[in-house]
Amino acid sequence: MNPNQEESPYVFALPDLFEIADDGAQIKAARCNSCGTFFFPAYHEQHRPDCSRENVEQVLMSKVGKLAGYTTQYYMPPLPFKTEKDITPYSIGLIDFPEGIQIAGIIVGSEESELKIGQSFETTTYRLYQDDEGRDVLTWAFRLVK
Repeated sequence: MNPNQEESPYVFALPDLFEIADDGAQIKAARCNSCGTFFFPAYHEQHRPDCSRENVEQVLMSKVGKLAGYTTQYYMPPLPFKTEKDITPYSIGLIDFPEGIQIAGIIVGSEESELKIGQSFETTTYRLYQDDEGRDVLTWAFRLVK
């Protein structure tokens, strides 16, 4: 590591699924330029049946989508999901992005009673725990646009 380079205060629980920039978090996906299909995760390619499967590129999803559905869990998620404390109950939302793909994630900052189908949600991060080196381990999440 370059001694002039500052070490990141966080790491991702699962690499290559989202990124963080100064203006917020965005989910990483892929798009097939032959059939127009988006994939998430990017390596999970499911093309249309008549697609030539050529020219798949990495893309960043829109930052905001609409709540298409949700459920509230009253039990801890199974491994490999890991947190440092009990997070129950928590809501999982299915967000419909303008690109035509739906992605599930934890909803943060809202109670179940506040959730309504069609609301706008933005991509954000959620701190799962701190690793042995003191860095926050993050995953993507969704937050209601106010």
